[in-house]
Amino acid sequence: MPVVNTQAALDAAIKNAKSGDVILLAPGTYSSITMTGIKPASNITIQSLDTNNKAVVGTVWLTNSSNITLKDFDVVRPTRPTDEFATANRVLSSSNITIDGVHFSGGTGDPSNALGYGLAIRGGTNNKLINSTIDHFVIGLDVRGVDTMLVRGNSFLENRRDHSNFSEMKNVVIDDNRFEGLYPVNDEHPDAIQFMTMGRAYGSSNISITNNVVLQGNGRGTQGFYMQDEVGTMPFKNVTIDNNLIYLSGMYHGINLENTQGAKVTNNTITSITDEKSTWIRIENVSGTVSNNLTDAILMEGTNNVTAQQNIELVKNPAIVRQIADLNKGSKATIAGLMYDNAPFKVGYHTGKNLAGAASQFTKEVAEQLAAPKPAALPRLLLDLSFGAKGVVDASEWSTDETVAPLAASRIKNGMLSVKTGAGMELSRGTSRQLFNLSAFTLNFDMKRDGQTAPAGQIIGIYKSWNIALRADGELTFTMTNDAGVTSTMTTSGAKITDTAVHKIALSYQSEGTSTLYVDGKAVGSATMSGSTRQQEYWGLYVGSPFTAAFSGAVGDVEMRETAFSQAQILALNAGGTVSQPATAAETLKAMVAKGVADTAATLAGSTAWGGAMASPATLSLVSAFGTTGTSVSPLATALANASASGSRYTSTSPFSMLTTPRLAALDLYHG
Repeated sequence: MPVVNTQAALDAAIKNAKSGDVILLAPGTYSSITMTGIKPASNITIQSLDTNNKAVVGTVWLTNSSNITLKDFDVVRPTRPTDEFATANRVLSSSNITIDGVHFSGGTGDPSNALGYGLAIRGGTNNKLINSTIDHFVIGLDVRGVDTMLVRGNSFLENRRDHSNFSEMKNVVIDDNRFEGLYPVNDEHPDAIQFMTMGRAYGSSNISITNNVVLQGNGRGTQGFYMQDEVGTMPFKNVTIDNNLIYLSGMYHGINLENTQGAKVTNNTITSITDEKSTWIRIENVSGTVSNNLTDAILMEGTNNVTAQQNIELVKNPAIVRQIADLNKGSKATIAGLMYDNAPFKVGYHTGKNLAGAASQFTKEVAEQLAAPKPAALPRLLLDLSFGAKGVVDASEWSTDETVAPLAASRIKNGMLSVKTGAGMELSRGTSRQLFNLSAFTLNFDMKRDGQTAPAGQIIGIYKSWNIALRADGELTFTMTNDAGVTSTMTTSGAKITDTAVHKIALSYQSEGTSTLYVDGKAVGSATMSGSTRQQEYWGLYVGSPFTAAFSGAVGDVEMRETAFSQAQILALNAGGTVSQPATAAETLKAMVAKGVADTAATLAGSTAWGGAMASPATLSLVSAFGTTGTSVSPLATALANASASGSRYTSTSPFSMLTTPRLAALDLYHG
């Protein structure tokens, strides 16, 4: 095995190479690997001597050659081209070429400034690109006219327009690759994988696209797999697209398949950030099968002969939207966090083995993600609206603050939105899927009337699904039509909102139990109601009323969670505390004492609504609640514990922090 360390020595070794030779590149820089008419009877390999200190080559140029393996070195373009269509590396009319573990790079810096094609392969048979990386080019890989091509285990990263293009292909396998981060400029059409017919003699056939992952990354935008017969008379034939994960932001095409005969589109997960464009599977003039996919939507256009079954469309399934943990994390999304655990039947992408039966390149990555420590579970916020100088802002992970109509700044004052009949605010339903089809939820918001006799009417709701309204006598109603079409109404007794103060309203809905309305932490109405809220239809969440009378006043700090809160949790929420799932008594009491809310404690005295958090409030320890350390117990904790044990008020001559006698009495009552 000759070891070379200069360009001249490399050229000589290539010229004199015989079947079975391995040419080792010593660490260093070489201008090129150029091979023309090299056709040994068996394989010649060129590879780095030290894989921990790889050789760097300026360009690779193979022409009319065969039985060549290039392995484990870097190819870095030495100068920046002036033409964006310049090709950095080429394999022309060559067969049995294997490129394994090679890193092709167009440089560094902003990928939107990238120029040139990374690797072009033209003609030949039985060629392979495996375990390699291509980055910082206009188009990473461009392949045309190859019969039997394998593209497996590669990473296409930080390219500009397309990661890979294919045309006039026969028997091509694109398996177990990562595509991440495209940076298109102007009106460029960015795709991870694109098949085309424009300017070609025939369409591609026997195409397998399997086990790939397409991620948004930090890029400007990307699409998934785009297969279009631009000519219109060159159909793609025998196309399998199976078990791929595609996660995008701001682009429609997850999979676009046109003029295709014999298609199998199965077991793919295709999703997008919920406040962006929905990403779909689009089928036009196709015959075949579309099944077991999880996607935002499926579009069938033109004339199709397709069997579609057991697909999940997220635009129709808000409950599943809420189960995909990383759906709105953008560049921070993990593969594990985008997978849908849907036992007992399989729908969508799952890691495992590649098409060759070996472990996928993503198997270890996903296992590590699943094993990573998870933050403490909190009730998941579905909506967290505030009103201020920036208009309406949703601080939840869903970023649902796109409104159907512009919101005038003059309608926002002191953190609240002015509402009256004919003047409300509707959130776009297309970017608020998470708010529909809920079997349990808590909605809380601030509201105030414009006057003691100001008009009553709807405060907030989703048309034909549910609403909370204020009556003229100051009572509230909650009306809901569930997913089975059954309408129920709850009316409060004792709300008495007839003043102009700001009140904290909360609705805790539980389809399998009692639902309750609260005003300023006090339960003022309850009813047994059943069923989930309706699926996403034509209307979004509306503050005010879209068609009927609205109350005249203001609404602020609108929050919605996918859990039915207990009274203790709502009290803690009103007091500004952080609520766990379920809220512990210590958390509730900590928030109350920090705010000096003695009357809230008194309210709790007559309630046992602890959400199952404690077997007995009398066992409460306030060490962590008040931030004390070690094993010491604060005087307050001792006082409350003694009061609970004796059943009477504890008497002490020592001062207890800033608590006055009335407040201690209230806490005494709360704990006893």
